[in-house]
Amino acid sequence: MAEIKFIVKNISKKYTDKVGYSINLLNNVSFNIIDNSFVSILAPVGSGKTSMLKILSNLDQPTSGSIESNLNKRIFIPSSPSSFPWLSVIDNIRFNSELSESDIQEIINKVGLNGYEDHFPNNKSEGFRFRISLGRALANKPEIILIDQPFSNLNTATRTEIYSLIRNIYLEYSIPFILGTTNITEAILLSDKIYLMKKNPGEIIDHIEINLPKQRNAEIIESDEFISLRSKIENIFKVRADRQLYNFSI
Repeated sequence: MAEIKFIVKNISKKYTDKVGYSINLLNNVSFNIIDNSFVSILAPVGSGKTSMLKILSNLDQPTSGSIESNLNKRIFIPSSPSSFPWLSVIDNIRFNSELSESDIQEIINKVGLNGYEDHFPNNKSEGFRFRISLGRALANKPEIILIDQPFSNLNTATRTEIYSLIRNIYLEYSIPFILGTTNITEAILLSDKIYLMKKNPGEIIDHIEINLPKQRNAEIIESDEFISLRSKIENIFKVRADRQLYNFSI
């Protein structure tokens, strides 16, 4: 029987902007994560997606609502590269970790950074630095990993490599993931389930189960099933979110 790992109940977030206006950013957001699944929150730009992920990571507090979960070690990977530029790759990944050196080296190999252990990340690409962030997350033995759309500035080839890496890590380590994204293709390719969230205020309007094969590569994007899922999501946002689709990458 499936086990519910994460219950988000009626999360709302309000704040006051610089000129004194009250902003209702998130409104009664609710969803569940069952077992070790990969869930995406697909939402337009400005929907409060980043705030939602920070609340789920215990880095921010909601105005109201609650989160019920026995997943205590929550690792948040932000949209901007978060590696320490003054530390080498291996020192970045072992930072705050209690793993043995052999386990750290195994993680370096898993994220594709073997041979770069003594390199420094400050002059490296965002794809390279994301691999460091993912490696450091794994080295800290997470119970769940939350990722805030770090792929938008990557070129197509690098993005495809990172998608494959994340999906493989997810399957091998059986760690639940939550991805916040504005990219429809990305959400379908990576996820087992997608929650669709509109903006003004941020609210969940629907969810989509992704019944694609567990092992996936970029070729699946051209399949009839993938194209059908993408069209379904596009239509939901056109009909139920006041045509907010223009805020998405397809």
